[in-house]
Amino acid sequence: MSQMDLAVRTKHYRRGCRRGTDWLLKQMKENGAVGPVEERLYYYRLPWTLALMGEVSAANRALDWVRDHMQSDSGAFEGTSPQGIFDERYGSYPLACLLIGAVLMQRFDVVYPGIPSLLAWQDPESGGVYNTRRDMTETGEQELFPTAQYGMTMILVNQIDEAVLAGKWMKRVWESQPDTSERLHHVYTRSSGLITDVPTPQDSLYITRKTDPWQHHFNGGIAAAFLSNLYMATKDGEWLDLAREYQAFSMTSDPVQFQSMQTCKSGWGSGLLYAITRDKAYYYWTTRLGDWFVSHQ
Repeated sequence: MSQMDLAVRTKHYRRGCRRGTDWLLKQMKENGAVGPVEERLYYYRLPWTLALMGEVSAANRALDWVRDHMQSDSGAFEGTSPQGIFDERYGSYPLACLLIGAVLMQRFDVVYPGIPSLLAWQDPESGGVYNTRRDMTETGEQELFPTAQYGMTMILVNQIDEAVLAGKWMKRVWESQPDTSERLHHVYTRSSGLITDVPTPQDSLYITRKTDPWQHHFNGGIAAAFLSNLYMATKDGEWLDLAREYQAFSMTSDPVQFQSMQTCKSGWGSGLLYAITRDKAYYYWTTRLGDWFVSHQ
């Protein structure tokens, strides 16, 4: 790819970012709420996005609203908006994402109450993050993408031991895979290890298949993103090698993954891996994802 091609692409990407940000700002009320707030958690990644785009005032308004209406005395992300799917699975994920935005905005009134609440989601033995607080036992399910996001948030708030523990969980999950040429099993329990035997109706909740468009195709990318960050934080090459493995799973999935939005985080993993390694394979994959984002806006 020539420098001219990259310059043109970058211009398109920035324009897409701006258009998306402007659309988000139109959804926000003056008090920082984005809703209907009584229906669901629409906004847990909004402060993160607005901070990255330099929309400081809007990001602060969003965090003000969250602090006043959606942060409990214990720091949990709960209140006005119902949890929806996060009450059943992936329960730590909204808080982990929210805290990224709060850290970027230096909103320590949100960050410091939230850290202990987020820490409580991790299994101190396995390092994985539980799906729900209702079952934090040896049979409680632990999920890949919330564990990856948890790990990235822990790195940002200097809880590196917890991030490394999450990294060890990611390694254990990868090494337990029966066949990564076809699928990725992404749920684990302490009692059973990696869950590989699941009922057909629930298949997609436990397995990412390379040949099916409606899967958790974001798993490989977010795992690679976390592990790349963990490598940068620790300089331990083990994490870089593992990041490459997870990213390879994503990049070798069938083109059907581009039929849904579920492949979104693959560009996150490849972008970080390119920044670290300068491997052109990651460069081309990242721009492919960038083009895909713009074409679907």
